[in-house]
Amino acid sequence: MLPATEVKAVVFELDGTLVNTAADVRYAAEEMLADLKLPSLNVEHVSDWLGDGTDKLIHRILSRKIDGSVPDPVFRLGSALFLKAYQRRNHASAALYPGVEACLRQLTRKKVPMVVVTNQATSLANDLLTQLGIRNHFALVLGKDALQEPKPSPDGLLEAALLLHINPDQIVMVGGSVNDVNAARAAGCGAVCVSYGYNYGVDIRYAAPDAVLDTLADFPTYLEDEQPRARKPRARRKTSTQSARERR
Repeated sequence: MLPATEVKAVVFELDGTLVNTAADVRYAAEEMLADLKLPSLNVEHVSDWLGDGTDKLIHRILSRKIDGSVPDPVFRLGSALFLKAYQRRNHASAALYPGVEACLRQLTRKKVPMVVVTNQATSLANDLLTQLGIRNHFALVLGKDALQEPKPSPDGLLEAALLLHINPDQIVMVGGSVNDVNAARAAGCGAVCVSYGYNYGVDIRYAAPDAVLDTLADFPTYLEDEQPRARKPRARRKTSTQSARERR
């Protein structure tokens, strides 16, 4: 992990890190299934299936398996129905996690550039951030349509570094899933995770990030604690010539 004096920007995951969107996703999933005249889904599964973008989520919901897939015509119909239901929901249940606003305000005061890199579409991410009143904190929002490959690819982090004119290793990635950690490692960035993120029901500590925080309110303090401690100057050793002069 870089010292705070060397951190030039922070990249955040959106879903499961800044914003709890699970309820709206579950609502859209149930609407899609009802429209397709398919049985309802155990809602607990949906949160465990988030984190890899809408396309994979729809395949998982329709197949009832985390690694499942359905034929393309079924997927395309399901995708259209899901997105329609999700947009109609208009983020009605979306909410910032405790500590998010405090974290963003502190980093903004310190003039630390912040970026959102998400596997959501950029337009949906911007709408969500604007509705929750935090879009102004971010210099950039990079969704899956703005990148060649979504996370766990490092493309989002590398693109953020390029647009901010800094090196990737001057970025800290803040997320909640193994995909965020893997993207950070591939880009050469630091990786800090929240304990409550969407991570397939697995404790994020198994992904070995640099730190795990229970609330983002602690993140600015964490950065400060990483600053190198001031060292007392060491006394210079006297040369033999200096010692001889002092004895005269």
